[in-house]
Amino acid sequence: MTIGELIQDLERYGIAFQVPPDTDDRVLVGVATQNYFDDEGNFGIAVQVCLAEEGRIAYFVQAPFFVEQLYFNEAGEYRPIFQTQLLEIANLVNNKVKFSSFSVDNEGEVLFVYALPLEEDNQKLGAKTVARVCEAIADAADEFYRLVKEYVEDDLDDIEELLAKFD
Repeated sequence: MTIGELIQDLERYGIAFQVPPDTDDRVLVGVATQNYFDDEGNFGIAVQVCLAEEGRIAYFVQAPFFVEQLYFNEAGEYRPIFQTQLLEIANLVNNKVKFSSFSVDNEGEVLFVYALPLEEDNQKLGAKTVARVCEAIADAADEFYRLVKEYVEDDLDDIEELLAKFD
């Protein structure tokens, strides 16, 4: 699988994408979200679709999630959410979505990664698969955002209170 083949398929199905400058192994696909919004107030995420290992693995990466807006309560007071809580919430969502994972790096940035092996000879990553995975990532982003927002806005002292509310 090559990035050129993927680009042709995305164009054929009318899926909007961008090719980042100075790269030849990835495209960016924008996906709308219902709850999550970025630092500019846009409801959506950009998912990088990267090909690795000579086109035998496709990585879907959305990084980093903008969660700083969740650190302030309605009165404008700063209330940090700690890395431990972010990890626990990420694990809740990971257990629910099951196909991929959120992680939190040392600086508290939230990353989302999904690896799709293309193991069969001549197996191609099609535009429809890209669209399905990107939509699933947007759904996971909305769920993650909802849980973090609830944790912060409800001023929960214990992650167990959020766990009890998790559906």
